[in-house]
Amino acid sequence: MNSGSKSGFTLVELMVGTVSAAILAMVFSAVLIFGYRGWTRLKAEADMQADADVAMRTMDRIAQGASNATWIAGTSTLVLTNATIQTFSKSSSGSNLMWNSSTLLTNRVGTFSCVVTGSIVAVTLGLVEGSETMNMTYSIFMRN
Repeated sequence: MNSGSKSGFTLVELMVGTVSAAILAMVFSAVLIFGYRGWTRLKAEADMQADADVAMRTMDRIAQGASNATWIAGTSTLVLTNATIQTFSKSSSGSNLMWNSSTLLTNRVGTFSCVVTGSIVAVTLGLVEGSETMNMTYSIFMRN
């Protein structure tokens, strides 16, 4: 028998260490990927919510002086009549929500529809950001 001291690791110890490191790396990468996906989803939702808020505040401000509202389903256009005619429409070529055909309110629109009942306009706005979608319903009250 050799009584000399040998230092180092056996093959089994090296394999166990390598497998343990690989498992830790996989768990760490899964946590990072899950966190990144959650962050991008929350950012997309926040961006869509901000765009919807701007569009709805604009429509609500215009509707304050409106005396009549008309929804034209064929062209996805909401027409508010006060001293002038104000229109809100989804562009036929894409995902833009336009005000008077010249002012872009948001470019994330998937769906835009309205139901006019007396002085109340129920607006449904579906926004899309990447693979995330958000549908929101708002009520606009004509105060004139």
